[in-house]
Amino acid sequence: MNSIFAPFRPLACVVVIWGLWHGTAAAAETPLAVLAVDTASGVVLSDQGGGRPHHPASLTKMMTAYVAFRAVEAGQVQLDAVIKVSETAAGQGGSVLGLHRGDAITVGAALRAMIVRSGNDAAVAIAEHVAGSEAAFADRMTAEARRLGMTATTFRNATGMTAAGHITTPRDMAVLALAIERDFPRFKPIFASRDTNWKGRTLPTVNGFLANFAGAEGMKTGFTCPAGYNLVAVAHRGDRRAVTVVMGAGSSAQRRETVQAAMDKALRSAAPTGGRLLPALLNSTEPPPDLSAMACGGRPGGLGGLVSARRGVPTGWALEVAFGRDLAKVRRDLAKAHRELTKRLGGGATFVVTRPRGGALAYRGLIVGLNEHRAIETCLAERAKFGEERCLVMTPGMLNGALEDERRFRMISAH
Repeated sequence: MNSIFAPFRPLACVVVIWGLWHGTAAAAETPLAVLAVDTASGVVLSDQGGGRPHHPASLTKMMTAYVAFRAVEAGQVQLDAVIKVSETAAGQGGSVLGLHRGDAITVGAALRAMIVRSGNDAAVAIAEHVAGSEAAFADRMTAEARRLGMTATTFRNATGMTAAGHITTPRDMAVLALAIERDFPRFKPIFASRDTNWKGRTLPTVNGFLANFAGAEGMKTGFTCPAGYNLVAVAHRGDRRAVTVVMGAGSSAQRRETVQAAMDKALRSAAPTGGRLLPALLNSTEPPPDLSAMACGGRPGGLGGLVSARRGVPTGWALEVAFGRDLAKVRRDLAKAHRELTKRLGGGATFVVTRPRGGALAYRGLIVGLNEHRAIETCLAERAKFGEERCLVMTPGMLNGALEDERRFRMISAH
């Protein structure tokens, strides 16, 4: 019986007052969790909350991939087998490839889309193909977690969308990263892929670590409002290799800076001759934090049930297409983007939302009142053409969170 406990083999002023109040409240929710492990020995190189439970978000897809890889290696599933996309898979929200009901996609292409683009629709399509249903597949995921020694991890779905009891820890995700490299080395290149193709489009990876860190090899990003920004990263420098896990960052910038600093420190260190092995790091049993307020400016408790903080804002999904501290420029950029995208979006209204940031004001140019499918499809196409900074899809909850953030700021300013 394979276990991660077996020996490791080599493998991977008012604005200021508001900022202080908001930052203190966010910091009080949970400290950032960071863990670095030497891939050759399994020795823990640094640990800041490595055993603390978190919502995994799309780090979940690493286990979705592991279960699928195992089915392929066992001959139960073929990489060139064609999946007919179900209504359930096509109806997934969040990060998606853009699959429609009845589309045909091979298992191999779906795996690549799930890892490179973090496609929730691809993840559910894989789960249904391998196990018959996403629920049955999630049971397999949890069983694999137990077999590998991921003692604090339970999976409720194949995507990482927030669900009661769907939790993990940085320690457990490092265990999984090492297990993937150890058990399925032939699939390792997928995690290093810079792009994937779908319906004639070349879509870039959502994993910015690959392009921004010399020696980066993979693996997976994750984000939801309750989870914050997560990343499992593998990199090398010379003969040194390490896996670093960051969970609970408040922004993509904090995630990037934290993982780069932790990985750089890990790869500069001498090869360990002793120390605590990863399985000896204990997981705690505290509940995972809800980072919605910090990561999305919304209320804890997820994305539902929020009431618009500004009258007249249409309900529905939104796109952020402009951002900056120059209000006039944000308005110009927003107007230009709205003109260019109105036809594809099927309409939409423009709003500028104030966002206190770093002791100064910034402005978000939003196109609001959109249909979910059109918002996602349009933003995917724009990001594929112009880059990841082109636009940001906002769920109704994220939009309400941004408006609530602005409302709180104006209320404090008035006092």
